[in-house]
Amino acid sequence: MTQAGEIIDAEWCTRMERPPLAVLKQTVSQSVPNGTWGIIAFDTEDVDTYGGHSISVNTSRYTCQYAGWYRVGGRAAFVANATGSRGARVHVNANYIPGAATLQGAGTLAGNPYTEHILYLNVGDYVEIAGGHNSGGALSTAVTFESASMMYVEWIHA
Repeated sequence: MTQAGEIIDAEWCTRMERPPLAVLKQTVSQSVPNGTWGIIAFDTEDVDTYGGHSISVNTSRYTCQYAGWYRVGGRAAFVANATGSRGARVHVNANYIPGAATLQGAGTLAGNPYTEHILYLNVGDYVEIAGGHNSGGALSTAVTFESASMMYVEWIHA
């Protein structure tokens, strides 16, 4: 119920009913060189309520369509390899946000480090997930049913 003279902002109502949300997944493996952070490409959108992601241009990016606070998380899934460690981190506008998640080599299991941040994004800002490792040689990302690189972007407040 509104008070007399209060105007309901239709755009705000839409955001509350259907907030910006994206769940992006990688279904095509990519090779990440040893000792580097590779920006993960996402070719599948499970959800993208505001069209912030493209499966044909800059496929690693989710571009903010509505300013506010967002929960941004992701995992960099790597194929099984017992050597070295694996990591995942968030980038905003190509800049690393401190707080990478790392795991030791997982032997016969794929390594799936996950990282998450709460960030203020302006319209046009973009976020990406980077995956890194130091296994001694190039390592491919995993794209199995149980293990795939993903990015989650959820608007939480204006």
